[in-house]
Amino acid sequence: MSENRKRFAVVLLAVVVGILAGALLTAILDFILPTGVVKTFFMKEVRFGMDPIHVDIVLLEFTLGFRFAFNFIALISIALTVYYFKWWI
Repeated sequence: MSENRKRFAVVLLAVVVGILAGALLTAILDFILPTGVVKTFFMKEVRFGMDPIHVDIVLLEFTLGFRFAFNFIALISIALTVYYFKWWI
């Protein structure tokens, strides 16, 4: 594997781990934090993507779409994970 591919793979792995860690921390803090300004700040999401398209044919029914949702905790988690993984780059 070339050096550039290895670096890309490590950065991609770091981003995926950061996203998963951010989702886990968001769920935990959503449960722990009391209702108020701090919870609103940490749980406010910015969503973008494509609305789901639902296709229903007599024999086949499927839905296509994707949506990304980011919040402050997820962005911090991704940044910290990429910073931590930079030692393997």
